[in-house]
Amino acid sequence: MKPADLEDLTLFLLRDADEAEMWIDRWLVSYPIVAYAQCSASQSLPEQRQQVAQAFAGIDSDNVMVVAHGAAVAAFMSWYGTLSMQQQRRVRVVMLVAPLQSACQSDAVRYVSLMCAKAALVIGREDEECPQSWAAEQAALWGARLLMSPHCGHLNGTLGGWQWGSKLMQEMLLA
Repeated sequence: MKPADLEDLTLFLLRDADEAEMWIDRWLVSYPIVAYAQCSASQSLPEQRQQVAQAFAGIDSDNVMVVAHGAAVAAFMSWYGTLSMQQQRRVRVVMLVAPLQSACQSDAVRYVSLMCAKAALVIGREDEECPQSWAAEQAALWGARLLMSPHCGHLNGTLGGWQWGSKLMQEMLLA
């Protein structure tokens, strides 16, 4: 991204509504231009898509970075698959964090390809809800690079603001 694009960047955070307070809540108040939505695995995919679409409709920027966690990864991928190419171009960078394998079984989620050049699927070590072998397969299907966080588990705690993820986000934006 060019420096001017970064000035116009909106960070679009998609949170798993079923999780307790976590690092994404810190990111919500730490960045200048943020859009936000929550999705729960107990909602239907159409309900989740509607929540993501409503939040995205409020974004004026042509440069959007998406960070989705847990069940919200399925909501984002399902919604992204419905976008026109013009709308997809606005999504410049995507970080999919610890997607729930159980929430990503629908073909409307599994077989969507990201059109942005910078996409990462990030998992923690020994995450039972997002096994590494499944995550590797999904990363390939989604067109994302699989990355392993140095943290163990589902990456759903406060993790000190998840500085590792914040640094990854900056690297993705500046690369």
